[in-house]
Amino acid sequence: MTAALACMLAWSAGIVLAAVALPGAPSMGPVAVVGAVLAGCAGIVLRPSVVALAVAAGLLGVARAEVPVGDPGAAVAAPALAGLQVLVEGRLIDDPRPLGGGEQLIVAPDRVVTSAGLRRPAGGVVAFVRGDPDVQIDDRVELAGRLDLPRDRPDFDRRAYLGQKGVHLEMRAARLSVVRRAGGGPRAVPGWLRERYREAVTRLLPPPHSEVLMGVVLGIRAGVPPRLEQDLVATGLVHLLVLSGLKVAVFARLVTGALQPLLGRAAAVPAVVLIALYALAGGATPAAVRASAMGGLALVAAQLGRPTHVWTSLAAAAAAMLAWQPELAWDVGFQLSFVGTAAIVLLTPGIERQLTRPAWLSRFPTWLREPFAVTCAAQVGTVPLMATDFHLVSPVAPIANAAVLPLLPAMVAAGLLVAPLAAIPDVGRLAALPLAGMLTYLEQVASILARVPAAAIPTPAPSAWAGAAYYAALGGAVGAAHAHGAMRRAAVIVGIAVPVVIGAAELVAWSHPANEAAVLAVGRGQAVLLSGPGGHVLVDGGASPARLADELGARLPPWQRRLRGLVITGPGLGHVGGLVGLTYPADAVIVPEGNPQGSAWRGVALSEAARGAAVSAVHAGQHLDLAGLRLEVLSPEPRPSEPDQLALRISRPGGRSFCDLADLDLEAQAGAAARLRGRCDSLLLPGGGRSAPAPELLAAARPSRLVVSDDGGPLARGLPSALLSRTSEEGTVVLPL
Repeated sequence: MTAALACMLAWSAGIVLAAVALPGAPSMGPVAVVGAVLAGCAGIVLRPSVVALAVAAGLLGVARAEVPVGDPGAAVAAPALAGLQVLVEGRLIDDPRPLGGGEQLIVAPDRVVTSAGLRRPAGGVVAFVRGDPDVQIDDRVELAGRLDLPRDRPDFDRRAYLGQKGVHLEMRAARLSVVRRAGGGPRAVPGWLRERYREAVTRLLPPPHSEVLMGVVLGIRAGVPPRLEQDLVATGLVHLLVLSGLKVAVFARLVTGALQPLLGRAAAVPAVVLIALYALAGGATPAAVRASAMGGLALVAAQLGRPTHVWTSLAAAAAAMLAWQPELAWDVGFQLSFVGTAAIVLLTPGIERQLTRPAWLSRFPTWLREPFAVTCAAQVGTVPLMATDFHLVSPVAPIANAAVLPLLPAMVAAGLLVAPLAAIPDVGRLAALPLAGMLTYLEQVASILARVPAAAIPTPAPSAWAGAAYYAALGGAVGAAHAHGAMRRAAVIVGIAVPVVIGAAELVAWSHPANEAAVLAVGRGQAVLLSGPGGHVLVDGGASPARLADELGARLPPWQRRLRGLVITGPGLGHVGGLVGLTYPADAVIVPEGNPQGSAWRGVALSEAARGAAVSAVHAGQHLDLAGLRLEVLSPEPRPSEPDQLALRISRPGGRSFCDLADLDLEAQAGAAARLRGRCDSLLLPGGGRSAPAPELLAAARPSRLVVSDDGGPLARGLPSALLSRTSEEGTVVLPL
């Protein structure tokens, strides 16, 4: 068993580490570190032959992660189709996924028709269709609409994630028509069961109880009211709307209890099939697949008379899932499911022992202490992942789960057993009354605890190295608690030394920042933080002081409380609104010559002058040196007849350049382009990209990257999607100088 466990851990770690290294992959540092540490520990304590097998398995995992998915040329061809109005005909390759107000479909296209004729497909298309279309997997459909490259999200490279599945384009607000039905078949069974269950639940329970029950039983939370879902997230109860191991265990017990009197020992095989069908009906999410795989392994082991080993089952499930789809290493559901399960196994016994030490806590019954301990363990084990993916930590989560988890088996069992009674509605509604009471209790616990002060604490997304330091400290604490003698001392040293080394390295990196321009994700307006050899310069501040403070706090070293320069390019709210109450005084303030209208920028400039800043008004043709960076002023013209905004080209000797054109109109952009004496490697589009830039500007700048600082609104047509980055989709965009 030890050899198999080591090989499966090494295989999984190899796939995860290779997936992290793929171009465009989001940070997966904490998960990669966990997998590598587990595999390394297995290799250290086991025989040399097992070490060799583990190394071979790890190399095979790397090879599997590097195997391309689908047509390698599809990603290259996709940008040529982006922005076109098309008619796509193809086959539905996945179950429709319910979303707010519609469904998400994934289509493998056979034909792509444009106004200019047929075009070659470029991988799969993910489409968003309004309403509740009557389609299922393997149906042939037609989609009409505009193709675009998939939208990214802050802190998540969705484009790369979908690309690993062979999907390179998306169609929003698509118009759907069915060409030919699939005609049933085994692949349609899960979707058919899900729809029949939804219909039954809707007949027996009113909303929102019916939507919550769909989440509790099948892990499908589409349709849950947004306010209730926010309360569940804030109180750490949102995992109840995921198909977890506990729900699979309840389902398995119901199935085996019904089949064993009829089939005896042979009941294990149909039970495993039904568990797999249960996971598929729940959407086959990573958490559902993991839970059903481990539940199936436990049933098979019991049938064969073999003992079960949770670590072997967990490693086998992870290895099999990553072998099938390496891109699952990026999936937040996969990360939380496996890391949370491992944390529960490792930490729950110790936490539960600590809870019994105080006399007043030992009087609490086990059925109340155990959910509290399980939730604490899961929360401690997933803090970096929760901070990265949800940006919050919930101190009330253990209390909320202790209040609700004891009822979860009863809710799942009642939800499964009451559905057939929908055939007799009057009887079914009467039988569903206790279930409605439990669901109301769940909703009320979430609603009340979500309003407790500090129920959900917002947290910034930690870096990958911060996650590694956290898990190293946690691993050292767990190792010290389970080891003795020299091994305990080694665990303590590792748990202290690794975070200290990582923290020191982070401090050194902060002390020597890279030369870059960071277009900050401040929502409306724009803000750019320039980092040079001599410090930092802030260009504008967006419209929100809170958003600007969050972004600056995440990017500036904690000991730095002063800026080398503050540049105000224009008087609009989207430029100076966020600068009100700026806590970082500046050595110099740069404003456009010509006395622009408005009082907000004057208030900011006067406030900085009162704190010792030198205020300068500049015009086109001037050059400034700030923080080791060269700022070339492109606008306004000297002694302008009417006020205009400030346009800049920022560069570093021997480095790359960045241009900021503020909100200049087309005529002013053409004037700024005439003053360019070099290209702009990166160009911040004027006016948030709502109108196309002047052709003279693009011809003179020759940018290799276009950046839009926006809040998710529509952009001008004709912008080259392959060069475009949006802060509303990607978060802060960092450009090297």
